[in-house]
Amino acid sequence: MPDLSNIVVKDMREYGVEQAGTYKGGIEAYKGLLNKVRSGSILSEQDSLRLLPKTEDTRIRIQKQIEALLEKFYEVKGKVEEIHNSRDITKGLVPIKQTEINLLKNQLDEINTAHSPRHQAMYNSFSWGTFLFLLFLLVALSFYLLYFYMSVADFALNGVDPMTLFQEGRLNIQLLPSLRRLVYLIINYPPLIVFPTIFFALGTSIHLFSERGMSYRKVVWGLLSLVFIGDILLALQVHTAVNEILIKLNRDEFKSLIVPVFADSRFYLVLFLGFGVFAIWSSVYYLMQMEWGKRNQLKLRYKRIHRLQDEILQLEEKRMLYETELQQITQRADDLSKEKDRLVLPVDAIEKNINYFRDGWNGYLATLYGREKGEEQIKLINERTDAYIKELKEFQESYFK
Repeated sequence: MPDLSNIVVKDMREYGVEQAGTYKGGIEAYKGLLNKVRSGSILSEQDSLRLLPKTEDTRIRIQKQIEALLEKFYEVKGKVEEIHNSRDITKGLVPIKQTEINLLKNQLDEINTAHSPRHQAMYNSFSWGTFLFLLFLLVALSFYLLYFYMSVADFALNGVDPMTLFQEGRLNIQLLPSLRRLVYLIINYPPLIVFPTIFFALGTSIHLFSERGMSYRKVVWGLLSLVFIGDILLALQVHTAVNEILIKLNRDEFKSLIVPVFADSRFYLVLFLGFGVFAIWSSVYYLMQMEWGKRNQLKLRYKRIHRLQDEILQLEEKRMLYETELQQITQRADDLSKEKDRLVLPVDAIEKNINYFRDGWNGYLATLYGREKGEEQIKLINERTDAYIKELKEFQESYFK
């Protein structure tokens, strides 16, 4: 479109008819002319005398917005450079991952071309001793968690005989009952097995999702949060059950043991014995999987390369989103810089000019297309104009936020 700056017209409606004829009623030309009307480049004679510079307060407010956008710009730009900055490999996440991929590919070539015992010792670090030790730890911790969650669930839900809590005049809370009691619970209260089963299922799910890469990181943290919340609820229930028993006994020597939950060492003990051991169990489970995966060095490296490539793809997608955001920030800052020094009309005067211009444009459309087709075109122009005026008001109001 030609430059229409500093145009003053006698009748905005007639000008709308004239321009609609020039551009054959095209919607893109209409939007471009609306921008000119909005900027004050096209004015009626009456409004041309009302142009005023922005107040100093408004200019300061706009400048603050520009400075905030620039701060955001450099923050996002820093994220882009962190993802992909080949000039400094210590800062670029993508170059670091690509370097590891190249190293793994070189190792694959060495493994495929060399069969000497020296290369086998270099790459095949699988140890049956380490694996069996980790397996023993996993079985032992699994039995402990079964033991713990069933006994704590039994204590929290069913309670115990108050007399069994006291020996020699002191409180003796057994969070882990005898093995005979555990067998009794499994036989007579099989629903209690649900508690350890849930935690084992959550732990297994955590590993399955963590193996799928960064895209499932939120799922992994969500599952860990569920485990932590479950252990907190069990610890709270144990604390409540113990306090209820102490209150019912109503013995002076035990009143000092009735404490708030966050001052109760039993609460933290249950939380540690539950979530703490669960974290150790998860770590041992992960280490055992890693050790078992070392048996096949080719498969292990191909799997790692595939995962790194997926992570690079995700980082590049994130970088593209950041670059799009940079373009939007730049455009917004440029618009504000122009707006700061631009003479302005009140928003209601701009809206009046736009409506007059729209009426003239629609008059041309009705003549050009006839009644039926003209109504369709006029409806489209009206919708675009209403949306444009709404955006104009929001844009003006943003100066004062």
